[in-house]
Amino acid sequence: MVKICVIGAGVNGLTCALKIKEKYKDFDVTIFSDEFTPNTTGDGSGGLWYPYLCGDTSQENLTKWGIETYSFLYDLWYTGGKHISLMPMYELYRQKKQLSRPLWADLVFGYRELDMRQLDYLSTMHSVEYSAGRTFTTFVIQAPKLLEYLYKRFKDANGEVATAKITSLSDPLLQEFRVIVNCTGLRARDVVPDTRVFPIRGQIARVKAPWLNYTIVDEDSGHYIIPNDAICVLGGTHQNNDYRTEIDAGNTGFILNGCRQMIPSLKSVEVVKHWVGLRPGRDEIRLEAEERKGKIYIHNYGHGGSGLTLFWGCGENVLQLLEQNLGSIKPHDAKSKL
Repeated sequence: MVKICVIGAGVNGLTCALKIKEKYKDFDVTIFSDEFTPNTTGDGSGGLWYPYLCGDTSQENLTKWGIETYSFLYDLWYTGGKHISLMPMYELYRQKKQLSRPLWADLVFGYRELDMRQLDYLSTMHSVEYSAGRTFTTFVIQAPKLLEYLYKRFKDANGEVATAKITSLSDPLLQEFRVIVNCTGLRARDVVPDTRVFPIRGQIARVKAPWLNYTIVDEDSGHYIIPNDAICVLGGTHQNNDYRTEIDAGNTGFILNGCRQMIPSLKSVEVVKHWVGLRPGRDEIRLEAEERKGKIYIHNYGHGGSGLTLFWGCGENVLQLLEQNLGSIKPHDAKSKL
């Protein structure tokens, strides 16, 4: 039997473990993590499908991974809902900007750049002077519900989980495994170690605003409004190399005041919770395999703010890398069924 472990139980770790276990039912697949849903960073995210804070990751990879994820979310939404909302999104700019058409533009629903008539309307509606923008139809996820779904599906496939804090890739707990899938997110900075990984601090507010049914991202101010089927996320911050996890009162004022300027009806909403999370930033997403001392390590981390945009496509890439490297596993690591 091939023994595989996945380090990390965020959306990328769960997806990789699930894909491997469902493809190779006889493999022993175990997830190691010190936190599981609903206590991961991904659980607190806005849950928006939108390539964001990915550094210099190529448009080709973002398109491949992103559209595979978009299609997966569409299937979940169409067949069972799964607390996934399909809604318009507006990406807007206050400063004059020449927008480049992303490679994924023709692969999502309703992509178009906004003309001046539309920009004037949005400027009046949101009390901000917008000079450029685009729109398309996207998915917004209740992140804890999606992670719960992936976790249950993995367990139903007889996957194993273990609560443990892995401190390095040579941790004694990993000794019996010949394939290690590294989905440690921000902790990859210490576990690998990889000094190219850094925190991107994100603070948001969750409010009750059931009348909102579209997402708006103001790229120049940093504000965004992301409603899902249960709550509305107001944001936000993206502070590089900031490890603070406590709520910052100044950030709270920035978020609430800015979003209320854009949509005045938010002035009367009930604030449910403020939240801070540290996104795993990197100059480029690392998704590759390497061999160390007879073991195969597959790295999948550094997704910035796009974990829930790319997870299913990245998991498929991990599965392909595993298939390509199974031949290098020593014979005594795999037992024949015959």
